[in-house]
Amino acid sequence: MNIKRFLILLFFSIIFLSFETTAKAEKCHRNADGNIVVDDESADGTDVVSHDGTTWNKDYCNEVPLFYKVKIYEAMFCSSDPYVDGSGDTGADPDLTSCTKFFTNAAGKELIIQPNSKSDLFDGNIALPIGSFPYSVLMVDNELGIKHYETYVDTGGEDADINGHHTVADNTAFSNGKTCYTHNKTTSFTGKNDATIHGKTIISTDPAKRNALGLVCTDSFDPNNPPSDYDYTTEIIDSIDGTCDASNDCDTTFRPYIGYQDSSLVFGRYAGVLVQNDLQTVGSNRNNSTRIAYIINFDTPVIIDEDVTGFEMLFSTSESVSIDWGAANDVTSAVKLGADPFQVRYNFTR
Repeated sequence: MNIKRFLILLFFSIIFLSFETTAKAEKCHRNADGNIVVDDESADGTDVVSHDGTTWNKDYCNEVPLFYKVKIYEAMFCSSDPYVDGSGDTGADPDLTSCTKFFTNAAGKELIIQPNSKSDLFDGNIALPIGSFPYSVLMVDNELGIKHYETYVDTGGEDADINGHHTVADNTAFSNGKTCYTHNKTTSFTGKNDATIHGKTIISTDPAKRNALGLVCTDSFDPNNPPSDYDYTTEIIDSIDGTCDASNDCDTTFRPYIGYQDSSLVFGRYAGVLVQNDLQTVGSNRNNSTRIAYIINFDTPVIIDEDVTGFEMLFSTSESVSIDWGAANDVTSAVKLGADPFQVRYNFTR
């Protein structure tokens, strides 16, 4: 069965919950003008932002990204469970033998997702498999791109004074201002730093080192004429260990899988496996883990028959930017802006 046109629609009212290990989805507190309120004189960087508007006691908060870049390789429906649980820190290959692909692109189809906009995944007609499918798998790149800026005020309502990245290696001066924006740097989801992953240097995000910060700050940012270095920052989802927060070792351990998590947002459960370039073999370390197998087990199997007239894949990027903070010499530093994974669900019309 051919359906002539498909669109990826964005639901930004959905709360992002997917694959969270080092960050919990907590919205940033804003003032009446829409600016994020921060304590820009935090001594240690752990009490910079508020999630409730009353207590400034967090070093991160989450927002909707202005530009979210993801590359998709395959999408499929499955009649049997493709998720195979690992053991300890060792993962297992997903079992794709019952899966039928309805989208494939060997080079990957890059999408840039923006609020209240639509992005085409399918370039032409596609064929959906007829049948009943309790599972689906989406293969995506584990390098996610974010292009974003925010303006901040302090707890007294004045323009915030925030330190950001500067290209000079010594630490006598930082970029500084009320608006901070992304630039072309690479960070890791787990916070592992001073390393190389996929041949890319991971910045240390040390709040005391101006050439190691993930955001540039200024008082003169103009969104209609942004600076030339306003660019995508890359976040590598280098491990999806669901237990490392409790043991505080996310940056030193590696685990390529997270088991099924309940979620009403996908009408079922989701799981994830980091896989290698072949889209079949589970990753064994950070460098050969290059893709994410995003697996959904539906509460009610998806029924595809001749009555289907439309199909949508809905990507939620709500709160999938994590704005992370630190401090040095009693001045707040914009440490990094991390990209958290999205969540997907399917809609059919008849």
